[in-house]
Amino acid sequence: MEGISIIIPVFNKLDATQKCVQQIRESNSTCDHEIIIVDNGSTDETQESFLNDHKIIYVRNDTNLGVAKAMNVGAAEAGYDLLCFMHNDVFVYQEDWPVIIKKFIRETPGAGVVGLYGAKAIRADSSFRGNSIVHAKRENPSLRKPCEKVAVVDGLLLAMRKSVFDTVGGFSDEFIMHFYDKDMSLKTLTAGFTNYVLNIPFEHSSATTRSGMKEDDSIRDEAKGKFLAMWAESLPVDVTTWWERIGYLPKDRGTSN
Repeated sequence: MEGISIIIPVFNKLDATQKCVQQIRESNSTCDHEIIIVDNGSTDETQESFLNDHKIIYVRNDTNLGVAKAMNVGAAEAGYDLLCFMHNDVFVYQEDWPVIIKKFIRETPGAGVVGLYGAKAIRADSSFRGNSIVHAKRENPSLRKPCEKVAVVDGLLLAMRKSVFDTVGGFSDEFIMHFYDKDMSLKTLTAGFTNYVLNIPFEHSSATTRSGMKEDDSIRDEAKGKFLAMWAESLPVDVTTWWERIGYLPKDRGTSN
């Protein structure tokens, strides 16, 4: 069915989720859509707030399965042919932004993952080449064109056809919090699709979708090790043009994980 399924994995932080849902509803008046909340066992009032909201598809997991598994659960519930995965602390400041994403994906042959933040180059150590990062942050966006081709799209918001999602097998469950977005991006690239970042202004307030799971270096390092083991033969990846690469040479000092 034509439309867009907006899938939001959550764990507590009800205020942020309510604000996110309200913002989606207020900014979208013309696109057929559904909002799917995947609750990773929240202990606050998230369940009570959304369980009886007939405008929300509410799915509850008994425990915190992590972001990747939660998004796979949400995708299984989706009734539309386009999937949009977003964190509950992301706020998009563009009227009818789901329409823009839907229109872009439908009119762009071979579109893979489409989002609002990404990088044109990912190094062999999994870091981004700093000056290849493009984004549409509301404050000081780096993106000037309507869109840019990228190697990797960040998981704060990423969209794709359901057929693309199914073709690459969804998100890899072993990436609980980190690297699931880099993994998905490389899956689509190696399957012959092209990834994009769109110029749609947004804010990312904090990592509330990850709250309640122990955030430490060992978790990230474990995910990084798995990612590098899976993609060692494919890295580095660089989709910059020759003139962009020349422009980056004297300026590129930054990295990003």
